[in-house]
Amino acid sequence: MTTMHTDPVLSMALFVSDLPRRRDLDDATVRRTVEATLARLGADECYARAAQDLGDRPETALGRIQWARELCDRAMATPALAGAAN
Repeated sequence: MTTMHTDPVLSMALFVSDLPRRRDLDDATVRRTVEATLARLGADECYARAAQDLGDRPETALGRIQWARELCDRAMATPALAGAAN
């Protein structure tokens, strides 16, 4: 079985957000945070901030990127989002 991953910009938006790194966040919170961060910063700024964080704190950035990707993959795969896309 192949795992589908979310668009990387969504994960970068969560990565650079102020949301604390917790696994118990609900999908709606993750989606709202991603949407708000992208609206506030835009995709290019999300990538720029993520790159800066990787350079400044590589020892913690990898874990946060993995966290953001896992939560985005889960949150963006929920039926609520799929229904909103139609």
